[in-house]
Amino acid sequence: MSEPVVQQAQARIGQTFANKWVVNRLLDVGGMASVYAATHRNGNRVALKVLHPTFADVEEAKQRFLAEGYVANRVGHPGAVKVLDDDHLPDGTPFLVMELLEGESLEARLNKRTTLDPAAVAFAADRVLDVLFSAHTQGIIHRDIKPGNVFLTHDRQVKVLDFGLARVREGAFKGKATRPGMVLGTVSYMPPEQARAKRELIDARTDLWAVGATMWRALTGTYVHEGKSPQDRLLAAISRHAPPIRSLYPEVPEPYAAVVDRSLQFQMNDRFQDAREMQRAIASAYAKVEGRPLAASEVRQIEDHPTGRTQIPPPTLDVSINVVFEPDPSSGSVVVEFEDSAGQRERYEVRNAEVDSDQEDTVLTEVEVVELEKP
Repeated sequence: MSEPVVQQAQARIGQTFANKWVVNRLLDVGGMASVYAATHRNGNRVALKVLHPTFADVEEAKQRFLAEGYVANRVGHPGAVKVLDDDHLPDGTPFLVMELLEGESLEARLNKRTTLDPAAVAFAADRVLDVLFSAHTQGIIHRDIKPGNVFLTHDRQVKVLDFGLARVREGAFKGKATRPGMVLGTVSYMPPEQARAKRELIDARTDLWAVGATMWRALTGTYVHEGKSPQDRLLAAISRHAPPIRSLYPEVPEPYAAVVDRSLQFQMNDRFQDAREMQRAIASAYAKVEGRPLAASEVRQIEDHPTGRTQIPPPTLDVSINVVFEPDPSSGSVVVEFEDSAGQRERYEVRNAEVDSDQEDTVLTEVEVVELEKP
């Protein structure tokens, strides 16, 4: 996150919002909003999520931020963070009043210790999938499952954050993109269909791929697709199958590896088809490895589990991605444009790709990636 955004967020500490919420401390600064711990004048403690000024200037983003903020309430699951109220600052910047969580994100935990114990990874994934099953039943696709959006509370609950925020990002960038095919998210956890901006293909299986990528990170301390930059990882997601996890990390127990490998299949039809199916597979793997059923009352605390491997930089860049098919589909050429929250753009051409826009499971193979002149 850029330093000016962080400084702006920190400057709000000590302020009073809407004459009743005293901002106590900054909890997190994300790609779209800052989150604070606050106290109401009646003593109740809550979290306040405030849209960044850059996006607060976009009317559609403001409206979506308020509307989509309540998506988690529609999920109807205790693992989805509840939104209690909404309001505006004097300059028109909207904010949400949410339940305050005590603990830390899975991202923060992994930044400390690189990996978690496999049993803890299975438990956390099971809880995330339980929330996602409820969401998918309501027709809600998260589209940004990642360690930063999985929260581990002090009382061993697992919460899923930021339902609906992907749609807010779309509203913020609408009008800036001059071509179709925009998708936003965190590139290290994007499945192929999302990386290629095939929004018509995004469904529950898209979230399940991201759960598998989150498990991979928690089990190994690395990303599914390695690269020097988010752009490298995004281009790999477009064109490459995920390697079997045990081919790189044979210490991962085979039953857990089988779950991760299936969730990360390139073709959507080869993955788990719904969250409940993936939950059952995790429960079966847990029973085989741990010798007891997977149940919240029986799972030990989610513990740090250092492996001694060198820590990798965590993914911090949320990017807007335009993927544009050339007018002549027979050329097989795809242009990928990256735009970060600061407005910096990079463009690449993916050449010699096998492209069939009529196929549901489109695969890019034997590609050459060429960086183009910056716009």
